[in-house]
Order: sequence, then C-alpha cells, then structure tokens
Amino acid sequence: MNLELKLDKYWRYLENKHAPPKYVGRVNELQFSTLKKAIDKKNEKFLKKLIKKMYIDKEAFILKGCATKGLKKVMLDLANNFKKNRKSNFYKMYDGVPNFHRAINKVITKKYSLYAIKHSFYFYNWNAKSKLEKNLKNGAYWHWRYIKFLAGNKKTKYENNIPSDGQIDRLQIVRYPSGGGQLRDHVDSRKNQRVVSGIVMSKRGIDYEKGGFYFNKAKDKRINLENRIDEGDAVIFYGSLVHGVEAIDPDKKLSWKSNKGRWFLGMFVNDSDHVKNRITSEDLTGSIRKKFNKH
Repeated sequence: MNLELKLDKYWRYLENKHAPPKYVGRVNELQFSTLKKAIDKKNEKFLKKLIKKMYIDKEAFILKGCATKGLKKVMLDLANNFKKNRKSNFYKMYDGVPNFHRAINKVITKKYSLYAIKHSFYFYNWNAKSKLEKNLKNGAYWHWRYIKFLAGNKKTKYENNIPSDGQIDRLQIVRYPSGGGQLRDHVDSRKNQRVVSGIVMSKRGIDYEKGGFYFNKAKDKRINLENRIDEGDAVIFYGSLVHGVEAIDPDKKLSWKSNKGRWFLGMFVNDSDHVKNRITSEDLTGSIRKKFNKH
C-alpha cells in the first residue's frame, strides 16, 4: 500500500473513532524542511505521530520557511497588474472560469459563506499562461503538494481538474487591508482537504500594526499567532478548528488601492459550481444570512 493511502486510512480511523477537534489545544513550530524530508523519506512513523497530534491533541503548527524566493514579489506584481487592468468582478466556478479579482466590502461579503473584508485575487491552473501566473503556481505547489500528501492524498490530486470534474484547486492571493480587513470565526470543510494551509506573506509590525490570524481556545477566548509568524511561514491544522483573522489596523482608513495590510496566499480545494449542494466553509458568528451562501 502506498504511503499516502496508509495516511488516509489512519486519518479515517481517527475520524471514525473521535469527534473532530473544535478549539486549539496548543500551537507548536515545525520547519517545512523537516516535514518535506519526512515525506520524501517516507517516514510513516513521524507522519502518523504528526497526524495524531493534529486530530487528537488539537495541535496546530506554524510551519517555518514555506515560501520560495521571490514569491512575495510575484504576488504583489500580479495583484497590482489586476488592479490596474481589470475591474473588480465575480465568476462562478464553471468550466472556462477566468482568473479575476474582487474587493469584498461589508455589503458584498453578505453574498459569501464567510464574513470577510478583503481583496481577493483568484487563480486557476488552466489559466496559468503568463510568467507571473506560472511562477505563482510553482511557488504555491512547492509547498501545497506536501500538505496534500500529509492529508492522505496524492501530491497532485485535483491539480489538473477542471470544474466539471467536481473538485478543483484554486489559489487565492488575499490582502486583508489596513482599515478593518478581517475574517470572522469559522471552520473549513474537510470534504476535499483535511489539512488547512496557506502562506503568510506579511509581518505584523512592518506591514501592519494590529490584528492578524487567531485560533479560538474556548468559546470566548482567542490566541493571536502573529507575533510568532514570519513572512513565508504557514499555519497548518485540521479544518474543524475555529479560526479567523482579527481586524487589521481597525483605527486606520481603509483603501482598496493601497498595498497596506496583511498578505496571504491561500490554497483551497473547492467544490465547483457544477456540484449540487456543494460544501463550503462555515461561518460561526451569525454574520451571514444563510440563503446568500452561494459564493
């Protein structure tokens, strides 16, 4: 049996025997190079121990050193190009969907499954034609393939899918703008990816002053991780842990034209809009009217 199948079997064993974790127990640090080596060397014992920590012990990990050289510049160049040459827009995930960007404000966010104030730039693999788009894809997958493997999948699962296949990979460059960019309490679907990951491409104290990524340790208790996160780090965890992004510099004026704020490269396996009753992430704050949960 291939190692990814053994890991999937172990995940299923834990998921069938125990309820999913809700609140984070502890947050530890792990070098991405250590995880990569364990997978490359097929260190089953190490990987199963890590999986057990994530699911049973409710641990999350700050994965250090996940970004390829120059990835931040690629992200900013793409975002600036889109802002300059394309209008903010929206397209559902049907075959042929283009890359696009959307500034999501307090009104638009009510159309989504989660309450978020952010500027998102969406990228699909079949559209990776320019040098910048190819560099973004290569930089993301250098990290993402190993996260997929840890979750019990082949490294390239979904990578070449199109929307009519049902599930698709989507890269999302996100700027949570200074002036109140945020993402409220939520949990992520585990249907297509058990392990959540994305690369943080900003540093609090340099790119912004207040707010940032948090876990809930209890219903009314949060732990903010940004003082431990460096540019190029990722946070990995089982998707049922309650988490979000506290408002970024809420006392400042929000500008969609600026690059100020918290930058993030998200990596998501989505049910496309070809899937009836597709599964999305779940808002836990009551901020979203359920009948609008379509985006």
